[in-house]
Amino acid sequence: MKIPVQLVWPAWAFFLLLAGGSALLHFNGLYGQDAYEYLRQSQVIVDRWAGMPLPVGHTGDVEIAGGYPLAGALLRWLGVPGVLALQLVSWMAAAAAVWLFGLILQVLSPGARQESRWVFGVVSLALAPAFVRAGFTVMSDALGVALALGALFFAFRLIELERWRAAPAFVLLAALAVTTRYALVVLLLLPALAVALELWRARQWRWLAAALAAGLSVLWLLWWLKSGAPKSPLTHSLLQDWSLWNLFQRCFTQASGSVCYTLPNLAYLFFPLMHPAFCLTLPALFLLAKRTDAVLYSKRLLLLSLGVYLLFIGGLSHQNLRYLLPAYALLLLLFFPAWDRFFAYGFYFFKRLAYALIGLTVVGQVFFSIYFLKPVLARHQLENEVAASLARRLPPEAIVYAMDLDIALQHYLPEVEWRSIWARSYDTFPSGSFILFNEAKLTKQWAGQNPMLNWEHARQHFVLQDVLELPEGWTLYRVDKPK
Repeated sequence: MKIPVQLVWPAWAFFLLLAGGSALLHFNGLYGQDAYEYLRQSQVIVDRWAGMPLPVGHTGDVEIAGGYPLAGALLRWLGVPGVLALQLVSWMAAAAAVWLFGLILQVLSPGARQESRWVFGVVSLALAPAFVRAGFTVMSDALGVALALGALFFAFRLIELERWRAAPAFVLLAALAVTTRYALVVLLLLPALAVALELWRARQWRWLAAALAAGLSVLWLLWWLKSGAPKSPLTHSLLQDWSLWNLFQRCFTQASGSVCYTLPNLAYLFFPLMHPAFCLTLPALFLLAKRTDAVLYSKRLLLLSLGVYLLFIGGLSHQNLRYLLPAYALLLLLFFPAWDRFFAYGFYFFKRLAYALIGLTVVGQVFFSIYFLKPVLARHQLENEVAASLARRLPPEAIVYAMDLDIALQHYLPEVEWRSIWARSYDTFPSGSFILFNEAKLTKQWAGQNPMLNWEHARQHFVLQDVLELPEGWTLYRVDKPK
């Protein structure tokens, strides 16, 4: 298959944008608890390769998939420093996703102009604020999308072009996608069944066996990655509360506390179609859509996979734009025929209007990308400021009880003994230990759960001295003595 240069340079340009932007912003991609957990797991993998014993199981080993840390560990094995390795994975994965998106369009819409494909990929996917954020951060989202798109590319080559040798590549990438983002198993289930059915009908036993071998090899890899986990990934906290009734709910209480969202889950599922984190002008393509746009078997498969995935996401007791990014990529693939009509007729009959609409969309994408990156950069700055302040104030080998910021601070202050007030309840707090807490921020979300129960117990039974006021309402307290 010939790969046009028009599909390669946008991916390279996007990679350079992410790398250059990270350098200009002095941003290493770390923010929030998940990013530091990915970094920790990557270090564990490197240590295991070096022959070190497997550490005690960690809650993150159950909640976080291992594919992204493994990719970072491979780069670290090649000599790339730890944090940069994970950043590089995100940059490369985001660029690869843009490239693979264009390749899929080449299979599904072979008659479209190359310019139409790459412009659509850049404007709608590469510049989508949620996707830009995924490429900048040490998170598994970009890699998950890239692997899922790679798997779909080989699935559609097999289904539409009868390229049977694509079967092992599909299974390999699909399995790796699932080891990167567990929820992608729901997205790729129907394509997997379709590929298996096509191989069975064509009696391609050799390629079917090769695909099964590829799948089993990745299953072994997943078992190896999670061999030290205290529980199975099937016990993930979000799965425990999954229910179709959650589609009509907007308030939830689960492992991440109590939270109320603006809209119920059913409305949240429409965010990929009409939300500034994706592309606000996308609904306009409905005006150019036709029923025949989804007549191709692979496109109907895409539509069904999108519906099943969104149903699964809607049943979770949590809302997160990150979860909707794979759905957005599939939605774009379905909308491309409508875009291609706009591109062809618009530049033929209404060139100035077409340029104006595309330019307006690009401006909107850039504006909202900056808007959605601001909280990420603010959190990153908060973690660094708090870490610097605590490094000057805490004595050597101090004991600090904390939550939320504790995962990040473990990275910056490894000599401190961090004890999570989220993971368990405590009956006593040793004199001379410290508590890092933000009562104004955490009271509502964690009422009746370990963080607030521990804090209230500490206030009622121990003398707490304010030691250090930190940004955004965080305070460091020293435990003096029992009351």
